[in-house]
Amino acid sequence: MTSLLFYSIMSSKPLRVGVIGPAGFGGSYLTVELLNRGHTVIGISRNPEKVGKHPRYIPRPVDVDQVSIEELSEVFDGLDVLVSEFGPHTAGPGALLYMPLLESVRKILLAYKLRPASYFIFVGGAGSLHVPGTNISCVDHPDFFLAYRRAISTSLAHIAYMEERLGIMGTSLRRYREARLAESSGITTEEDRTVIADYEKQIRAKDNASDFIKAGRTTYMFFEDRKNFDWSFVSPSALYRPGKRTGKYEISVDEMVLLGEQQEGKDVFEGRLTGISVSDMAIAIANEIEQKKLVWKHWSAWGDISEDMPAPAYVFLDAVEGGSR
Repeated sequence: MTSLLFYSIMSSKPLRVGVIGPAGFGGSYLTVELLNRGHTVIGISRNPEKVGKHPRYIPRPVDVDQVSIEELSEVFDGLDVLVSEFGPHTAGPGALLYMPLLESVRKILLAYKLRPASYFIFVGGAGSLHVPGTNISCVDHPDFFLAYRRAISTSLAHIAYMEERLGIMGTSLRRYREARLAESSGITTEEDRTVIADYEKQIRAKDNASDFIKAGRTTYMFFEDRKNFDWSFVSPSALYRPGKRTGKYEISVDEMVLLGEQQEGKDVFEGRLTGISVSDMAIAIANEIEQKKLVWKHWSAWGDISEDMPAPAYVFLDAVEGGSR
């Protein structure tokens, strides 16, 4: 199911929105989006002041992993909406992420139940979306990781973003891109062929991001079929990255939208993955905060990512009138 939505600013009364992870990738863009719409944002993380200062931005420092459920619930006091952009993947490449993420999400949910707001929006990952026409999660499909890595290697914006956040993982992706470009141009060297073979062998054996993506898929089980509180589970489309703010996006529920038809001899994902800029994803989430059209839904948003230029992985409150670093 897809529908086209357009950006509209401030269509509801001002809200007090808690954002877990306000200084991270998606969280920083969402924080700026909400402030630009006139809402108050309560930033919840270890260092929420990193995003800057603003009269309607209230930092509440807390380490989700270290505090008790009761202590965390106090941080959620007085909110109209809570959005979790929590992501322990910032621990860096090679970190063990599957169980830590599940334990953290469990704690956040239990704390939320002690002091519930009117709406809880959880931002997960594309891996929990279903392969179209099946009940198989994308992350469980044997072809997903290779197609995903090949797709992001074509994007300078995505590579620059990974280099900024994850260092060596981004650097190796850039070298893989260069080798594949040489291959497609017919000027490949033995070194290029080795780079491609080694990189893809590693992906097939175990993608470095697989634990986090699989954990994101499993967190959806905390929400699925529950109707004792209002929630929405957001899975940005696979090629989620910095990019142009268009103000337009499309919505799908449960399924990952793939472009075109599967080509003979190629896997279901090859050349068909969709994406969205972090700016447009922030618009989609902010619209849902205000309009509550996707309660109890597992949904995704995708849009135009044709302009592929490196852009900031984070934004700060000096992007908002009245804000400052």
